[in-house]
Amino acid sequence: MTEATSRITQAVDTLNCDARPGVRNRLAAVCTQGGGQLGVDGLGHAGRASGLPVLAEVIRRWPIRPCQLVLVTHLLDTAVPYVQALAAVMELNRVVAVPYSVRRSAAALLTGQPVCVPSSLDELAQVVVDAACRATTLGSVIVQEVGGYCAPWVRQLARAGVLGVVEDTKQGQWAYQRQTPLPLPVFTIADSPLKALEDVQVGRSIAYSVDRLLRTRFYRLLAECRVTVLGYGGIGTALVDHLQRHGARVSVYDPDPVRMAAAVLRGARVGERAELLNGAEVIIGVSGHRALTAEDIDLLPDGAVLASGSSKQVEFDVPGLLARANATVTVDEVTELAAGDRTIYLLNEGKPVNFLEQSVLGRVLDLVYSELYLCTAQLACLPHRPGLRRLQPDLQAKLAGIWSACYGQR
Repeated sequence: MTEATSRITQAVDTLNCDARPGVRNRLAAVCTQGGGQLGVDGLGHAGRASGLPVLAEVIRRWPIRPCQLVLVTHLLDTAVPYVQALAAVMELNRVVAVPYSVRRSAAALLTGQPVCVPSSLDELAQVVVDAACRATTLGSVIVQEVGGYCAPWVRQLARAGVLGVVEDTKQGQWAYQRQTPLPLPVFTIADSPLKALEDVQVGRSIAYSVDRLLRTRFYRLLAECRVTVLGYGGIGTALVDHLQRHGARVSVYDPDPVRMAAAVLRGARVGERAELLNGAEVIIGVSGHRALTAEDIDLLPDGAVLASGSSKQVEFDVPGLLARANATVTVDEVTELAAGDRTIYLLNEGKPVNFLEQSVLGRVLDLVYSELYLCTAQLACLPHRPGLRRLQPDLQAKLAGIWSACYGQR
């Protein structure tokens, strides 16, 4: 038994997910896949993830009161330093990994933590809610999540005495807004000016992942393709700018006419949705909503490549697309769908393509993680009224100053 496998076996034995054995088995499978090699230093790739000096300083300046944290996270290598930092200052009651974004190297490094990998997104919310409700017998409980998975059960969380929720994403913020009036405070960073700085890196990451797959799976260059981007919010704007700088011919569709006008000012082509879909060789969805339905197959040209930059499978109606196909074949990251007289290619099963490359890289993660921590500390240290809440502007400004001072001289 390798050192990696030994660590994994020990962690699985202490997960206390005995009510959900499938979760335990899923973690073991993830960690041992590929032999569980951790490298000569015993850390593997995840051990080289950048540290978080800004978060360390923020924790020093704004210490958190004791609490139980149920953390929902994309278990990527870049998340390891964040999970470890949280574990050092609060009780991690459960770390629940989003099933489609788990790296075995990250899971292996966190085997000392109570990590659960649900078998599906449907199971994820119940794992989190169960853990949070049980943890209320141990102290104050906060749920920090990424995607709004617990939004339909927010009243159950409130009845159990959970202090509140911290949400990272716009998908999650929208999910909680649909539950108004909220029975407990939900801090969101999704529309924070600090979080918006991450959009540039997300756009670059999506472009990189699509370009890599086009090169290695289709032997083509993204810069030589006609690309239609569906959605022109913060991430869509960053994505289009990056594609244009690298020579791609980019068209944009967004249902908001003001955003379409903004795209024109930045040099993108716009037009009717059907026309733009029909003329695209590559279609990238970053709207945060359902951007392409099964009926839209009739609008797509033969050979169109579909890539999503949004969480879950929200951009494309993947079940509907598969139902319309006469035959499907999946090889590596590409699903080929034969539908009538055309073939459509779906990247990463319609899940966010940038998660194939750790989602987001760079120093901006230190800023985002620090804001998430500060929101969690606010919930733990001060009473808040139910409803959607945001970090105070003065704290956002102080955080931005710390981050700029740390990285601006490097």
